[in-house]
Amino acid sequence: MKLVIGALGTAVVLAGAVAVSVQANATTPQDDAFSFKGPVADRPIGGYEGWWNSSHLDGTPAGPEETVAVNTNTGKIVDYSNWAKNAAGQVLTAGDATYNVVPDPTWPASSIVIIDTSTGKVIEDFPVDEKGRVIYTREDGTKFIG
Repeated sequence: MKLVIGALGTAVVLAGAVAVSVQANATTPQDDAFSFKGPVADRPIGGYEGWWNSSHLDGTPAGPEETVAVNTNTGKIVDYSNWAKNAAGQVLTAGDATYNVVPDPTWPASSIVIIDTSTGKVIEDFPVDEKGRVIYTREDGTKFIG
């Protein structure tokens, strides 16, 4: 009987520890005070994700066939997406893009513009910091880097 009570007590303590651990780690994605500050934070951005390079649940592309992401401060392509090449298993980098960027003075400063290469039109833009990290705005107007 002592063995059963001891095992039950151990199980209760472990379950409590797991519950406390889960709650301690449950921060919102907008809580920049808890964002990772280690060496990864200083690494270059590996690409941007959004509706333009995502797919629907059935696997069909949600955005255009090919897009480039351009840093408006430098006029350089920093990300590249091509559905056909991706479907063929090719790993793409910004250097694979053949699109000729023509910087536009109407582009927002310190931002990334997503361009549909078939039309040359900007289909999305968002602000970034000097390292290319997206700057988000909370409902109260304060900003944080994600």
